[in-house]
Amino acid sequence: MLTQVKDLFAITLFDVKKIQYYSRFMFDFTQPYLTVSYIKEGEVITTDDGKEYIAKTGDVMIHRPDTPFNVISQKEGIHFLFSIELHVREGEDFFQLFPFNKVITIRDTALYEKKFDELKDMWQQKDHEQGSVQAGFLALFLLHEIVESSKIGGKRASIDTFEIARFNYALHYIEKGLERNITREELADIYHMNPVYFSRAFKQVYELTPMQMLQKMRLIQAKRMLEDQENTIEQISQECGFYDASHFNRVFQKAFRMSPSNFRKSIKSTKTGIVPTWSEDRL
Repeated sequence: MLTQVKDLFAITLFDVKKIQYYSRFMFDFTQPYLTVSYIKEGEVITTDDGKEYIAKTGDVMIHRPDTPFNVISQKEGIHFLFSIELHVREGEDFFQLFPFNKVITIRDTALYEKKFDELKDMWQQKDHEQGSVQAGFLALFLLHEIVESSKIGGKRASIDTFEIARFNYALHYIEKGLERNITREELADIYHMNPVYFSRAFKQVYELTPMQMLQKMRLIQAKRMLEDQENTIEQISQECGFYDASHFNRVFQKAFRMSPSNFRKSIKSTKTGIVPTWSEDRL
């Protein structure tokens, strides 16, 4: 019996890289293509359609094209990423035909990592036709592993190279000093940069100015502290760097359209509240 596979594949790879960071904060980030982010080390809170999920070592996060998402990690981490478009049959988007869950636990992490390393090596040779074809096959293999995991090589470089997330030390510095009056000039001095240029470059990376990022991170920490009923509003406002409880109330109300006290009540009464909370699902 002869079986023919007539589906046509059109694969476009946009990027293949490894990222290492101290801490990672991305808010309302969008991109024009689908990105698969495998967590080699670390733990991340990520979002999808207003829901929050926790992705841990050995998981992949699927970031859909043109869909805003957040990535929040207060731990050191390493991610393996590739960005891709895949069309099948008469130009149909594969990811529309087979929608992935937001977070998927990989069944064989050692195999996935080995094939990713091969993909990265081929990607570095993408100017050669053979390397480009092999990179496409390896990307398909990784997608196959993700598909199968959701139901339940070439020569390697001698030294692994990692892309160090730009300004991630500044994020780490902010995170460790939320209670202090950190200034733009102080952060710029870390990189020996002019404060105006630093602020402009920082915004290009994170779509927020350094001071907007500082306030965003203070609010994230405040929300976490509000979940502990023993933390007083005054204590939270002080430890998160707000001038006083009144200032904290105003900023929180503006950001989340509810007071800290009402947010705390919503957690206590429903465990979910109006503001999205961490999902217990591993969808």
